[in-house]
Amino acid sequence: MSKLQRRQQRRCTLLIILAAALVTILAYERDEVARDTEALFHHNLSTPKALSVPVSAGSVRATRDPTIFVSAIAYREPECHLTLKDMFEKAALPGRVYAGVCQQNFLPAGSPEDCAVERLPPTLQGNVRVFAMNSTDAKGIPLARARASQQYDGQDYWLQIDAHSRFDPGWDQRLIDMYEQLKECSPKPVISTYPPAITEMDGTPKQKASNPFTRICNGTFSGGPHKTMFRLTSHRFRSHGFAVRTPFAAGGFMFGAGKILREVPHDANMPFLFDGDEILFSVRLFTSGWDVFVPSEQVVYHRYVSYGERKVNVYTGRQNAEWVPHRENSTARVMYVLGMTDELPPEEARVGMESHGLGVVRDMEAWRKWSGVDFRDMTHVGAGDKFCKEVQDLPMSRSRVCPISAAARNTFAKAQKAG
Repeated sequence: MSKLQRRQQRRCTLLIILAAALVTILAYERDEVARDTEALFHHNLSTPKALSVPVSAGSVRATRDPTIFVSAIAYREPECHLTLKDMFEKAALPGRVYAGVCQQNFLPAGSPEDCAVERLPPTLQGNVRVFAMNSTDAKGIPLARARASQQYDGQDYWLQIDAHSRFDPGWDQRLIDMYEQLKECSPKPVISTYPPAITEMDGTPKQKASNPFTRICNGTFSGGPHKTMFRLTSHRFRSHGFAVRTPFAAGGFMFGAGKILREVPHDANMPFLFDGDEILFSVRLFTSGWDVFVPSEQVVYHRYVSYGERKVNVYTGRQNAEWVPHRENSTARVMYVLGMTDELPPEEARVGMESHGLGVVRDMEAWRKWSGVDFRDMTHVGAGDKFCKEVQDLPMSRSRVCPISAAARNTFAKAQKAG
């Protein structure tokens, strides 16, 4: 090969290298644009047009950190705006928190019952989506939970609360950290419990000193006006840094992957149901492969006692004849889905039943063995002994307890070594 040919070959090689580098740079820029476009699509959550709340460009994607969708329901709730305010103020990264609220009010906008998104900082107003309806059209918890959760738009995590809640500082990162550690014990964990009660002291939530961790670990079959239904009961205990697995989930506090709302969507077709909603959702989670754990630390608090203007609920404003027949139909639907009866519910109570049934990952026999609850025979065997014990009295296996804190990990390692 001549000297000229070698020079031309080197030039060709250099041109090829430069062309490859240019292609790489252009591909990177294209992917960056695609990622930013996707972020705008998934996270630019504006409120319905009727509420006239502007979307702030600064709230679309403050960071590349994982996002959280908070689903909340409010029925004539004077604390809704305080809940939203506290949620954002206490978050480690407020810009990654998005909320969907089902607001059921009787009074016009601007009343004490209004969630008042416009009171939030302008950069966060676009992070809240409100499904507003008149309280006279409300039909109970299942419909409200469904409407709130339908505001979900692909966020990484999901938190479900009621609109009279308060938060600990850094609640968002603390829940994410806890969840990610739980994935060492289960591929599909859910964090849930009855949150500790709070009282209002000079505008500051204060946890009751006598209220430690609560684990939903038991229940009873009961009759009465709700027909025969399994009602959940709880047990107070100390966590010792462990997240403890339980069969039962609580509607007022639930945290997990956002995809739960795709796999186990809330059922809007159970009007005026109260007893039966939590146990049905617990079983749907279990049969869809999700494992419920009680949190190892408390970060969300709940007001259980009505006060001031909040002395109404979806039932007290109506005559019994308006809602009792609907509740009975909804209860019949729950009993059929759980296998408590072979009798189909009335036709009007079957709407959407197939798409809101049990999962296919685990069957009801697996549920019976795990929980001790047999819906067919309406019996309940040993669940209290199995789940209501203190942490140190439970088997140290990852199917029962998951060590979260450093001390708990040390205790767990010693138990494994001794075993």
